[in-house]
Formats: sequence, C-alpha cells, structure tokens
Amino acid sequence: MSVLGVAILFGRSRFWLGIWPETGAAAQLSGYFLSVLAAGLAAWVAATFEVRGMQEQAASGAIRPATVEGVRFGIVLAWMIGPYLLVSLVAFVATAFTVFAPGVGMFFEYVGLGALMIVFGSAWGWLVGRLLAPIVGALSAALSWFIVGSLLGDSTSALRVSGPPWFALQADAFVIRAAALVVFAVSVILIPWKVSRRSFARGVVASIVALALVIGAFTATDMVRYRDPVAHPRCVQGAIEYCLWPEHAKYIPMVQAVDRRVSALPVKLALPSRIVDYSLSGSTQWLDLDTAVERSGQFPPEFDISEGSEWALARGVASAIVGEVFKDCSPSAKADPQLQSEQLLAWLEWRLAGGGTPDYRTNAPGDLQAAWSNGRRRAAELSDADQSAWVTALVADAKANYCLAA
Repeated sequence: MSVLGVAILFGRSRFWLGIWPETGAAAQLSGYFLSVLAAGLAAWVAATFEVRGMQEQAASGAIRPATVEGVRFGIVLAWMIGPYLLVSLVAFVATAFTVFAPGVGMFFEYVGLGALMIVFGSAWGWLVGRLLAPIVGALSAALSWFIVGSLLGDSTSALRVSGPPWFALQADAFVIRAAALVVFAVSVILIPWKVSRRSFARGVVASIVALALVIGAFTATDMVRYRDPVAHPRCVQGAIEYCLWPEHAKYIPMVQAVDRRVSALPVKLALPSRIVDYSLSGSTQWLDLDTAVERSGQFPPEFDISEGSEWALARGVASAIVGEVFKDCSPSAKADPQLQSEQLLAWLEWRLAGGGTPDYRTNAPGDLQAAWSNGRRRAAELSDADQSAWVTALVADAKANYCLAA
C-alpha cells in the first residue's frame, strides 16, 4: 500500500516539489485512494468476525464487545494510516531537499485533510461490513466509498487536487469535521453483534444518524478560503519587478529567465513597473470560493504559474506588457478586425516562453486563434530586425485606428 501511495504521489505530476501546500495536497490525494482500500478492508474485517461465529465466544469473555470491536477497528485504521504517513514523509523529504520554502505548516494541514478521508472511509466500510457478507461487503464498500468520497470531496473541499498558496485551510472547519467523524466511527464500533436483532437494528440506525451528522458537518463548513495578500511577498527586480507568494520561491529562477527575455526583446515597449502572482494584487475580494467582488482603484497586473508552466507565466507577463502598451486606449474604441493586440500578445508569449509549442490547448474562437497563430509565426520565422519593424508598425496602426473612442 505504501508503494501504491508513492506511485500515486509521483505518477500524476511533480510540479508540487518545492511548494509546501502543493506537496501536502499531493500527499493528501494519495490518502484518498488509500481510503478506498481502507473502506474495503474495514468491511471485510467487520463482516468476517460474525461469519466465523466468533461473536458468541467474544461475548462470553471478560473484555467488553465494544472494546473488541474498537481494537479491531483501530488495527484496520493503523494499517491504512501507516502507509499514508510514510507517503507523506516521502513527500516531505522530496520537497525539503528541493527548496525549503516558507509554508511548511500548510503541508501538515493538507496531510490532516487526507487523514480525515481515511478515517471516514474506514468507518464507512465498517458500517457496510456489518450489513453484508465479507466479499460482497468489501467490494460494495470500496466502490460506494470511491463514488461518495469523490462527490463529497469535490463539493465540500474535503479532497483537494492541488494546493496553490492563495488558498488557506480553515482550522475550525477541520475540527468540526473531525469531531463528527469521531462520533460516526464510535457509532459503528458500538453496533451490537447480531445476537439480538433489535439491538443490532438500533445500532445501525444510530450509525446512519451519525453518518448524516458527518455529511451535514462537511456540507455546512467551508474548509478552504482565499488568503489575503501577504504583507511581504517574495519580490525579484529585473526589467520588471515580479512579486510572488513566499511559497512560490522555487519559481524565482523561471521568473528571472522570463525577465531576461523581456530585456532581450528586439523592440522597446512600455513595460509595467510591477507584476504580481495570482491573487496577490488585492484587486479581488473573495466572499467565498465562487463569489468575487472587484475592488476599485489601481492594482498591479497578475500572472499565474499554473502547475509550474513557463508558458502560463510568459502569457501573464505578455498580457501585462500589452496592457501597458495600450493603457491609454478607450474600452469603447472601434473594434480591430485584425486583432492586432492579440497578435502582439502571442508574439510576446512565444518570445518570453523561449519558443516552441504552447503546453496548453484552447477552444477560443477561430479569429482569436488565427491572430495568435500569426503572432507566434512572426516570432518563430522572422529575424529580430524584421520582428522589430513588424511590432512597431502593428502598435502604431492599432493606436492610430483602434485606440480612441469611436
């Protein structure tokens, strides 16, 4: 199971190396897959005890049945938590030896999130196992938890695919969810054996009520929120000043490489004085994960290093430069049929990314894609002198004919 967890950790992607919240989210994702195995294993263990007729022998012993069940459940949980902690340790060491950036506390927050899913999956499986035969119970528990865990994880942020530094986990939501899970886990442990069908039925009903409590706790709490911009971001001065979330320190060499390409452009363009990482400008007030209010005022443009993509960074910087070049243009200016600003954007993006093919796909309208294609083609095929002449003429024409209010 540890090997499976490590395979999931490194098999999906490796952009998380060197970024603590992303590292924690990657480890937490392996925890979800381990929770599916935990559900199946818990169901198997819970069901086999009574199938083998051991409940009568245990009931006549000096140890209380609830204690016996608690120990068995704890062993199952330990079998799954152990590999998960090992995977988390591997992730910790991998990032620590890459770049020990700020934000290590966020790593442990995400690891805790994964541990909750393993506890939830184990309790879910234990309940299913008390109702069904071992093989059927194990398969049913694993499959049902895979579906329910995925749906619940996505809708309540219990399962995070990534952990960008502009998100913060909420401690109060974690405590409420953990407390509800403890109640659910205890309730399934306390389900009586089937010696008395009436007491067994009452125990099952109590566990279902506890399960409803857990689902309510997950849906009623907000686990993730947007962080406020930090007072002291990590800034790099070049032709432009770039400011990043402190947790994104590993991207400084990439930012410096893009800035060198800005300085090497064959034509002099107006440059913004400062560009900041996503959600670091303070221009947006997030009421929740889906509701945003744009603040009035002047804010620096933003870039987004999506999963370590140099093309995403290049496009963000290119967009900021295009915005500076045409900052005096009116929003109500006559439409440019040639989309020259978009051609300039694509030309800059290609140059700042170092050339090649973009690492993303788009379903943008055909006229936009044609403009981008022309800009990239000019960057790839023309000499620096010809590119300088083309950009100069393009900017002059756009400002003369498609800049002022119609």
